[in-house]
Amino acid sequence: MLELFKLSITGINIIPSVLLGIIVLYWLSVIIGAIDIDLFDFDLDLDLDLDIPEGEVITSPFHGFLAFLNVGEIPFMIVLSVFCLSLWTISMIIAVLPIVSEGLINAILIIPNIIVSLFITKAVTHPLKGLFKGVMRDVESDIKIEGQLCTLLSDIKYGRLGQAEIERLGSSILINVKVQEQGETLLKGDKAIVLKKVEDRSYYIIKKFEGVR
Repeated sequence: MLELFKLSITGINIIPSVLLGIIVLYWLSVIIGAIDIDLFDFDLDLDLDLDIPEGEVITSPFHGFLAFLNVGEIPFMIVLSVFCLSLWTISMIIAVLPIVSEGLINAILIIPNIIVSLFITKAVTHPLKGLFKGVMRDVESDIKIEGQLCTLLSDIKYGRLGQAEIERLGSSILINVKVQEQGETLLKGDKAIVLKKVEDRSYYIIKKFEGVR
């Protein structure tokens, strides 16, 4: 055990070890109730000035990367936890291999480690998509989303996909949204009315709630 600890803080291995340590502290805090489990679940928005035809969803490479890791369909902290655990495990395996893994070589080896860990994260979280989709479906079935007042979590404009929050007793509901009218722009913090759900796209059409911000 002591040898494993020494390996975990030797050279470049300290990076995945620190990341894993932060993840462990996070989940311990969730277990004891010190923080909310969805504290770090957030909408990552890149303000790209793109002209997007109606009905077509264009995402940035960064959003595509997040989608590849199933972020948005699975809580961000679960995806990050799987990645950090994979990164640390592979680092420890490399550390005990009969190869020279110190200094520059060790630093170089972390690059393929990150790449492999990303694919492992994708593979591990993919089966969980159905589970969390079912959970969200159950949550939405408890409340009628259409007609509800929501708060924008990011700036969005016509043709772009954004995220909004519906406040309710217990935990809030996060929904993907698009504005209704061409040329309409909503800012983070704006209030909007949920008009309808686009079933095949799994997002809601919203319209700004005038007079409230």
